[in-house]
Amino acid sequence: MPSWARGRDEIVGMLQRRELTQVVADTELAGRMLSTARQHLLSAEALAHTDPHLAYAALHDAVRKSLAALLQIQGLRATTAGGHLAVQHAARAQFGASMGAILRPVDRIRTTRHESEYPTTTTWIDEDSVRDDLPAATAVVDAADKALQHLSSFVR
Repeated sequence: MPSWARGRDEIVGMLQRRELTQVVADTELAGRMLSTARQHLLSAEALAHTDPHLAYAALHDAVRKSLAALLQIQGLRATTAGGHLAVQHAARAQFGASMGAILRPVDRIRTTRHESEYPTTTTWIDEDSVRDDLPAATAVVDAADKALQHLSSFVR
């Protein structure tokens, strides 16, 4: 079964709604995106104590870029209309069955990062917040790394 068969209808719908667009599939670019995601994890760990808000943003970026790498290797990319949610929805549509437990914290990490960027009086991001979610973010990046070699270009 082609790697893009699972979630195909959702991906086609996202393309039709212009949440995703087709681009040239690029293995090297996907690898660089994954390397950047790994660097973000290291940055998050290093900044957790001194700048937890920036560290948490790095955690989120690591997750998002690793999932975007999965799309890139298939010749797909989120549009500005689809944004971060499109990356997350496309990943869940395609990999939810095989990576369900690993992808479960992704939405919480995204919303926590959003709260950090647009705080209210109850928003609280500290070193523990970063350290608590670092293993979940690392698991997403690791899973994306393992999945990359098994993916092929998306064909309508």
